[in-house]
Amino acid sequence: MLAGLIGIGGGIVVVPVVYYGLLSSGAAPDEAVHVAVATSLAAILPAAIVSFLTHRRAGNTDFAFLRDWGPGIAIGVVAAQIAAPHVRGTFMTATFALLCLIFAVRFAFPQRFRPLAERPPGDTFRHLAAAGIGISSGFAGIGGGILTNIVMTLSGLPIHKSIGRAAAAGVVVSVPATIAAALASKANHPLELGSIDITMWACIAPAQAVAAWLGARLAPVVSAELLSRVFATALSVTGVTMLHSSLV
Repeated sequence: MLAGLIGIGGGIVVVPVVYYGLLSSGAAPDEAVHVAVATSLAAILPAAIVSFLTHRRAGNTDFAFLRDWGPGIAIGVVAAQIAAPHVRGTFMTATFALLCLIFAVRFAFPQRFRPLAERPPGDTFRHLAAAGIGISSGFAGIGGGILTNIVMTLSGLPIHKSIGRAAAAGVVVSVPATIAAALASKANHPLELGSIDITMWACIAPAQAVAAWLGARLAPVVSAELLSRVFATALSVTGVTMLHSSLV
């Protein structure tokens, strides 16, 4: 639902749920966070496609965004997924949590913050921003929607159009991330493909896609201020939860 409503890929919910589920079944924390991130990224694709197409019909995104921002995001995701098996899981969790908490403040009070620019960055800055979105997504298991939404909103784009572009980012992130997660690390169990847990993916992805469609249909009729505060709430809850897990 959040994937369609505010353009996030679903990882903001899926990562902590899978992470704590694995911990309760006896998995080591580092293994749990890698599997949670990889499985979340792989599960994003169906929901991202549904959300993107629905927002496109509403006029809030287009294929030009995929053309201009897609390559940089994809490169960043692949680089992060290749490096992820060699990075401590607690570092990945803490980084994700801090990003959520920092930007939750901005979206909780949309009327008190002005955009930093009149339009999204172009040329070199666009490529750097796209790569940053991809790298953060690859490490944290988010579909790029969080940072894309933040970048577009800070660049002066209305939040409905920012959400549409955030949904498009999920499509760009999920394909290379899934391939990289499947090939970059060795499976620990028979039902894993690299770091992707196939059983959990099959449980999550179909339900996530249906709910994303419902959320995307609802988003255009919700006010910009309310959407911003829903986004801030999602960021706050997940940020606090994941930061606590990284410190325990």
